[in-house]
Amino acid sequence: MVHSDYSQLDLSRFAEPDRYKFLMGTVIPRPIALVTSLSREGVLNAAPFSQFVVISVTPSLLGFVAHESEHGLKDTVRNVLESKEYVINTVSERMAAQVQVCSESFPPSVSEVAEVGFHTLPSMLIRPCRIAESPVHFECRLHRTAEFGHEGSRTHLIVGEIVAVHCAEGVVSGHRVSHQAINALGRIAGRSYCRTGDKFDV
Repeated sequence: MVHSDYSQLDLSRFAEPDRYKFLMGTVIPRPIALVTSLSREGVLNAAPFSQFVVISVTPSLLGFVAHESEHGLKDTVRNVLESKEYVINTVSERMAAQVQVCSESFPPSVSEVAEVGFHTLPSMLIRPCRIAESPVHFECRLHRTAEFGHEGSRTHLIVGEIVAVHCAEGVVSGHRVSHQAINALGRIAGRSYCRTGDKFDV
């Protein structure tokens, strides 16, 4: 299909919440990182981030983006900056309802993992636990961070080096991954998600 009519938008004229919704609604679909981190008090936090990307293959670096809330740093960012370690748990379609709840704002003293009934597994090289419902886990140590924006609308890029990977049975053979076994959930916008089981080859 060839498009002939386009609307030109000036993003600077959008209020920040509207600009966020437009960008998140057009850069789609996005994979989801369910990040587990440990607070100084020992509370296991779990939060989903759909601005999630492979930064580098060698060294193996993964990045996710966290936006500051009106109350400042998110629990995940605070935990990662303090402990320098966390787990990125991939998200399957079966985890959708629980992951949506994890995106809600809980007090730092409350573990989202316990609230939604996720099961945990110990990590091998770092302290935060892994989510047993997740098909792939990346144990990460903080590599670097970058800040963008200004006071009141700051964004943090968190880059971590993968120090260990765990794949559920049936997910991987050698280096080849079964996407059907992962059954990844994709984020569209708001509470809208997409399935990745329907694929085609070009």
